[in-house]
Amino acid sequence: MNAARPPDPWLQTKRLRLREFSTADQYALVNMHKDPRVRALLVDDYPLDRHVVTHELITKLQKFYREHEGLGIWCAEYNRPHRVVTTLNTTVADQHRTDDALSLSSLEKQIQPKPRFAGWFNLMPMTEQPEEVELGSRLLPEVWGIGLALEGGELLLKHAFNTLGRDRVWAVGHIEHRSVRYCVTALGFKSRSVREYEGTTAQYYRVDQEEWRAWQKIPRRDRQRHAVAVCKVEPS
Repeated sequence: MNAARPPDPWLQTKRLRLREFSTADQYALVNMHKDPRVRALLVDDYPLDRHVVTHELITKLQKFYREHEGLGIWCAEYNRPHRVVTTLNTTVADQHRTDDALSLSSLEKQIQPKPRFAGWFNLMPMTEQPEEVELGSRLLPEVWGIGLALEGGELLLKHAFNTLGRDRVWAVGHIEHRSVRYCVTALGFKSRSVREYEGTTAQYYRVDQEEWRAWQKIPRRDRQRHAVAVCKVEPS
């Protein structure tokens, strides 16, 4: 796979793109895992802050994509508008005096959203139950709190139920991770059990296809309010 040109996205919204990982993403992955905030409450904290480990992961993923169609860990890119304040103040003003059409074209190009690395989303077989699949995400702190985790989760649940025809999807989070609890609850998951996950006490969540379809009929704002209420009631 050509490291110079990342693969095209296979699933996307206006601001989120999911694509296969390539070797060009190695440094971004390493840097993300060097941030202690990212690794604080992981249930499977592999040393992905090391280049040799990250390179091995990407190599395995490139093979996994071919052998397990529709499943994987995908690079997430965020379409955030690129700001060019100083250049716009001078260049666009000059062009306006000479050619309004050229000025507008230049402005549109300069504010065109630029895809930037945001982390990953995954839909992978569960370690202890390979016939079941687990939804997850790992995002850079700079995109926390803007709803990107919910957006990616909704995309992959639609993929899991509508495209892959899955009967259910699982999610696993650190028992103290309130953000995970809020996100999966807003997506329609319900807490099923607390048990060990690779040496860490973890909360297991599951959403069945029929439950998810009924949940989609509820307005998004009401789903999010329900998630907030659940997180206030349930102990950390």
